[in-house]
Amino acid sequence: MRASRDNCYMRPTDNANVRVVLITLLVVLIAAYTVPARAVDSSRPCPRIQFAGKKKIDLTAMEIRLVCGDPDTEGWGHIPFNQAENFLRAFLQQRGYQEPGFEAGHDVLTVYPGGKTRVSAFTVTGMPPGIEPRKLRKIRRQVLTPRLLDTAQTVLQSALRNRGYACPVIEMRGNGTTGEVSADVRPGAVYRFDHISAKKSAEVDTDIFYRYEAFRRGQRFDSRLLDLTAQRAMSDSLFLNVYFEVGCSTGGLIITERVVAGKPQVYRLGLGFDTEGLLIGRARWQNSRIGARGNSMEVTLYSSYRGQSASADYRYFMAPASRLFLMPKLTFGRQNEPQYESLHSELALLPGTSWEAKSRRVELLAGPALEYTHTSRGLGPDNTYAAFQTQLEFRDHLFEYYAGDPRAGGRIAFRSQSRVAGIYSGITAHLLSLKGEHVWNLGGYEPPALVLATRYLGQTTLVRKSLLAAGEIPLDMRFFLGGDSNLRGGGLNKIPADAAGLLTTIYDGVELRMGDVLPHGLQPLIFLDAAMAGRSCFKLDPNVYWSPGFGFRWNSPVGSVRATLARGFVWRRNPAAEVLLVPQWRFFLSLGTEF
Repeated sequence: MRASRDNCYMRPTDNANVRVVLITLLVVLIAAYTVPARAVDSSRPCPRIQFAGKKKIDLTAMEIRLVCGDPDTEGWGHIPFNQAENFLRAFLQQRGYQEPGFEAGHDVLTVYPGGKTRVSAFTVTGMPPGIEPRKLRKIRRQVLTPRLLDTAQTVLQSALRNRGYACPVIEMRGNGTTGEVSADVRPGAVYRFDHISAKKSAEVDTDIFYRYEAFRRGQRFDSRLLDLTAQRAMSDSLFLNVYFEVGCSTGGLIITERVVAGKPQVYRLGLGFDTEGLLIGRARWQNSRIGARGNSMEVTLYSSYRGQSASADYRYFMAPASRLFLMPKLTFGRQNEPQYESLHSELALLPGTSWEAKSRRVELLAGPALEYTHTSRGLGPDNTYAAFQTQLEFRDHLFEYYAGDPRAGGRIAFRSQSRVAGIYSGITAHLLSLKGEHVWNLGGYEPPALVLATRYLGQTTLVRKSLLAAGEIPLDMRFFLGGDSNLRGGGLNKIPADAAGLLTTIYDGVELRMGDVLPHGLQPLIFLDAAMAGRSCFKLDPNVYWSPGFGFRWNSPVGSVRATLARGFVWRRNPAAEVLLVPQWRFFLSLGTEF
């Protein structure tokens, strides 16, 4: 078997191999039609074809038509044995039988599939420093097929294109007898991002695409950053589909943007489940092409057993190429927990912007808000007040790119909320919060074998402690721990069990997850969570709450499924200190949630 690539997109052939290539192309088209023939003996798909031996070879209905003929189709009523042999050889090679034998009798073609060939060695020549082919998993000891060669070629090409080699040439060879696979790599030159030919649109200014770029001009080429740029534009529903064509020439790198326009208004409906909120639903309406500047409006509805919310915002951009925008936002919410039940509404005016560093994105939102809170059950105020909000986030490009299958990168987010007595507020209070998460692919294998992740949270509210007991501090400035988002050995928001809540908390969790190693995509995991808390600002009680546990993750066709079982413990460093956690086992199951 042989697969070669002389540019970024086309696979060249020569005249001597035209027949093989045509058969291969036909086989690829047939492979998509995988419905097996009904009531057909796998050893004899038709009277003229017979498989020898005990191996079960199931041909699809289309494959049977090609090797046995179809009396209802003109020109295919009778298939010569030599033509059937060519098709059968290709079909068997697709299944890993690289050296089949054939014996043509008077009326029957006997097929000897032989044994499946597995990859015994994988050799790569010409790879530049910094890329280690030995860390490419799921190639050695795998059944040798044309698809495996294509997979190996794609993985090598991706590794090169992620490191600046925009147009590598890779020629793959597989020896069906020995199982040896080799790759001859010609990486080409290292390119940098420069000019991008943007698709002109009658509806929006082409400069709008600068908002979504995940790279800086002059930065070394990385194909993942192009994909991330397209993901951002599609996530904002700017266009139905966005992709980039990459070409290389002596004049430099040529990147052309292609878009598929859809309707400007998009409706999305999502359903999920977890054992904390039970059935979860989210509906979203978005219009991202309001005016030539590409201003956007979004309305989101969310509902679960624990709470419901509705929000609407409008982003007005200062210029087509500018990332600076002004966002009025209106939010309504209801929370229903064992300790309390409350209603909350907010009208905010938030100027915001974002910018790209070499490896991360920075986003900033800051502005005033008018808030109303009503506590119908539990401890809390019933009033309207003004506040000033700040949100600052640093998010690695790779963390954003691999969001659906976390394996690299991280993010750090800072949030503050301030109220000042006398400025349409009866109290002075300042909330400060810092949280983050980071993910590492241990060993750098592809696909990952082990993934290590950590997440942390530190938050406090600066306020007089007497106001807490008096019920003057709203719920969004008090804290509760427990649940899948932090201490998994405690019930959701049940630390503490009373309605007063906490004014200071710190938390850290570490999780080790197996990557794509076991069959069916099942990924076992173990974790350890630890937290401390206090009823005063910037003060923690001595007790430490921790919860080890285990579980699994499964990347199902409809989303990520996670199940965990954890046990809560208390390290009583001071026997006289208040204990906020009741030791217990907690089980959690979710669809659509990541660490």
